[in-house]
Amino acid sequence: MDWNPEKIEKWRTPAPQLAAVRERWRAQGFHTLLDRGCGPGRHAVFFARAGFRVTGLDRSETALCYLREWAALEGLPVTAAAGYIFSLPYPDGAFDCVVDYHASFHTDTAGYLHGVDELHRVLRPGGEVYLTIKSKADRRFQSAPPEAHADGFTLLHSDGAPHFYVNRTELPGLFPGFAFLRPAEEIREPGKSSPEEQIHYHLLLRRKP
Repeated sequence: MDWNPEKIEKWRTPAPQLAAVRERWRAQGFHTLLDRGCGPGRHAVFFARAGFRVTGLDRSETALCYLREWAALEGLPVTAAAGYIFSLPYPDGAFDCVVDYHASFHTDTAGYLHGVDELHRVLRPGGEVYLTIKSKADRRFQSAPPEAHADGFTLLHSDGAPHFYVNRTELPGLFPGFAFLRPAEEIREPGKSSPEEQIHYHLLLRRKP
């Protein structure tokens, strides 16, 4: 995403679903949090305000600069780091919890599966992740021409960028090292960049021991 002031403003407000997750993780004594694909930092700041030690990882320096300025202005413990979210530059078990909100599905099938392995690696045993993933019920996936479907999961959007989609029955097989803490919730909402409805599954997962 090419971040500019207009887009940044649209992405300043944290997702409402994360309010309960933040309280859950505070109650469990979680402290270290990775915001994987943090963008300009709406969730990094949201969790840092509650006392989490947050690392925000993104490949956009424009977004990271904005996050650094925002965190410094509020005096928050946020580290904003440049990196590739599918090859995490952190040691095994580095984090208690991870937020992966509208980030890791921007890849093909091989990339997504590798990203799940990386997520499992950097979470400590018993750590949790809140993650969103695109649903195959989404109109864009359903209406795309056959040549746009690279495989059963990957759709090439009009700009050629791959996006990973899944249906409900396929979800358990994608996360073999994780336990589902609740059924996947399918949420329909207008997109931030366009009014077209988008459909995502929202997952709360725990890394198995």
